[in-house]
Amino acid sequence: MTKTSNKAIKRVIILGIDGAGTFIREAQTPYLDILLAGGVQTCQARTVYPSNSGECWGSLLHGVMPQRHESHVHIQMNRSFPADSLAPSIFRILREARPDSSMAAFVSWQPIVTGIIEEIDGMKKYAAPDEELVPAIGVYLRSNPALELLFVQLDDVDAAGHRHGYGEDSAEYLRAITRADKQIGEISKALLEVGMLEDSLLIITTDHGGGGLDTFNHGSDAPRDMTIFWGCRGPGINPEANLPGLSIMDTAAVALHALGLPIPRDWDAKLPAGLLD
Repeated sequence: MTKTSNKAIKRVIILGIDGAGTFIREAQTPYLDILLAGGVQTCQARTVYPSNSGECWGSLLHGVMPQRHESHVHIQMNRSFPADSLAPSIFRILREARPDSSMAAFVSWQPIVTGIIEEIDGMKKYAAPDEELVPAIGVYLRSNPALELLFVQLDDVDAAGHRHGYGEDSAEYLRAITRADKQIGEISKALLEVGMLEDSLLIITTDHGGGGLDTFNHGSDAPRDMTIFWGCRGPGINPEANLPGLSIMDTAAVALHALGLPIPRDWDAKLPAGLLD
């Protein structure tokens, strides 16, 4: 389970822990430790400014800066992300390249599946509290063996930060990270049971940190808000890769490359050198 396989990548799975920043390293995360033992990880990745979920998840899924995708604007105005936007998400790019592709997004923060991801025919979208997402993902995986792209967002860590404070001094916040780690372990177990774990590119990251200027908030350009954890494992991953300057946006470039699709030339996202064979 910890070794990088020689198999080709058949799908990309992005697991997002909202609001965890780099504080993952301060919490007990045994499942992440096992999953990423044969992969690569960094606690020096950077998110986008302002370090809020709409801007950050939008840049992760669209590969461009917030002022270009404007997901946060669509969320604030309670409108769907436009299907004809000049900043398409990785879901729309995959659908246009392979019309029969199977894709899904399971999130706790519902605006992601409306204001950040376009309405795409045949795409599975599911929004529910964290504890309901994991079993729903298991059901979906068992009935969709042709899956090519899955995005998951867990929200309870960010909620704990807002309620109890972000950072290493907040016991409730760290416990929330450990619960999210267990949920990721349950998702990985489901992937293993359906035979999808070893031939998937699995990316685990967070959108922002917190406690930079306000113990109970985020959004600033302070390092505690802007610095994030990012890790991945899967076929062709170089465990010795150095990831200087990695941006949350680069997740989109990694996903497209792993799916065999070209990275748009006008993207702000770049493929990290030496990450994938």
